[in-house]
Amino acid sequence: MCGTMFSCSELLLQILVIGLTNGAVIALNAVGVTLVYGAVRMINFAHGDVFALASVAVTYSIGYLGLQRGASPWLIAGGLAVALACGVLLGGALNLFIERAAFRPFRGRSRLAPLIASVGLSFVLYEGALLLRKTQADWIPQEHRSVPGVPELPRTRIPELLGDYNVVAQLGITSPLIITLKDVLVVVAAFALTGAVAWWLKRSRMGRALRACAQDPELAELCGVNRTRTIQVAFVVGGVLAGAAAWVFAIFYDRPFGQHGAQSGLIALTAAVMGGIGQPWGALGSGLVLGVAAALSDWLLAAQWTPVLVLGLLVVLLWLRPVGLLGSDPADEQATSAVAVVTRRLGTRRHRWGVWAFLALGLLYPVLDYVFAWRSQVLGLNVLLLVVLALGLNLLLGLAGQLDLGYAASFAVGAYTTAMLTSPNVVRSPWITHNFPLVLLLSGAVTACFGLLLGGLSRRLRGDYLALVTLVVGQILVGVLRNLRSWTGGDGGIAALPPPRLGDWTLGTITARYYLVLAVVAVIVLLSVRLTRSRIGRAWAALSADETAAASCGVNAARGKTLAFVL
Repeated sequence: MCGTMFSCSELLLQILVIGLTNGAVIALNAVGVTLVYGAVRMINFAHGDVFALASVAVTYSIGYLGLQRGASPWLIAGGLAVALACGVLLGGALNLFIERAAFRPFRGRSRLAPLIASVGLSFVLYEGALLLRKTQADWIPQEHRSVPGVPELPRTRIPELLGDYNVVAQLGITSPLIITLKDVLVVVAAFALTGAVAWWLKRSRMGRALRACAQDPELAELCGVNRTRTIQVAFVVGGVLAGAAAWVFAIFYDRPFGQHGAQSGLIALTAAVMGGIGQPWGALGSGLVLGVAAALSDWLLAAQWTPVLVLGLLVVLLWLRPVGLLGSDPADEQATSAVAVVTRRLGTRRHRWGVWAFLALGLLYPVLDYVFAWRSQVLGLNVLLLVVLALGLNLLLGLAGQLDLGYAASFAVGAYTTAMLTSPNVVRSPWITHNFPLVLLLSGAVTACFGLLLGGLSRRLRGDYLALVTLVVGQILVGVLRNLRSWTGGDGGIAALPPPRLGDWTLGTITARYYLVLAVVAVIVLLSVRLTRSRIGRAWAALSADETAAASCGVNAARGKTLAFVL
């Protein structure tokens, strides 16, 4: 129902204003994303961290200058200009570093490596944000004022420098609708910067060179275009736009952006894909639409479900139209990787001796731990669990060539399924909760169904877009698990689970559980070797090397990729 102050129409208009201002920030980031993707035809998963760190630089510079509300307008304007310069300089420098470290070394050699490298640099920048938090005056070691156990990120507040000037009231309009000067400036800045980028792409010499490289890089080089320099300029301009978006965000919300990591730029990627890669005005329009949709979701549903719904929109969009609403380039370059070559050599004598040595070390590790008093069997158990995960990812990426950036989501699905099946508060039947083989099979079956869903997405998506969607699906799953507190326990998870049992034998010690996981590792290694030598394994290797050639030889590409995701 509408409030007493607002009529329904006025309330919708107020939500529209909020959505447009939020969408303007999204749009500025999306224009930077679409500019970089247009240059290298690869997604920069560290773009969100560039935006987040630039917002920290803006707030740090304002705090250092000591700007306060009520100061001279010229002093505030000069301080904001300095803060803008700090944001855009840091954004451009970070993006240039990302291009040099994650994209240039692999140009023309691999399409998967830059994606993985940009995700890795995203974590590096995230750790940099954690270190910056420790430099703040209110930092207290070992104290967490937000979620217990979660590292804190920079959160310095800055004064509301532009005030609460209500444009509607100043115009003499009698209405409870509030449109502040900040709202107007944010939207105007978004349109102005987008127009400047569109003009630069269309009219300038560098802009035309960038569009030429996006359409046909080899032909552009033959015509005299310096491709390396053009890509550098695209990354720098994309970083500058991220810095400008960070400045707008910090000034509007009076704080830095609070999310770091590879997932922080997914909303901007959503807007860029919706608008069509390489289309600045499309990115702007999509960002505004997403902002309004998020505001409506906050009002009609709940704020914690908004990211899930927005990211779900991206998955649906890419499934229905893989090139975006305004896109025209399919960008379906086949993702290849040299990892598949390594996988096909597992049958050599050296690798066989390596496997046997690893298993022997695994069998002796508890004994060595006891003799030398290492007390690190828990660490060994965690290593074995990571080995199981790596073996699964090796089939999917190393053999079939399918990059699943949300691969940990399958781990979460299996873990929560196991927790629910073994928790006495959920399942009342001891025959299920105490039956480890049955729980293992049921958890594997549920996770296989999740893999079937991802395999269905791979039927229409490939390369960069498939990697993007798998990362998005993983983040959607995280949001769902956190929000379904009555089922999953929210951030607290499900604890106090009983130890696994094999018949009448309870694996109550860490050593018993260690050998259980080691046995699972041994079985999976044997099955993996058999798979690599089977007809299915050869089909996967063919799909990884050249999907078109494999399909011409009779390999069912859709079925092969789906089976890889399931297994």
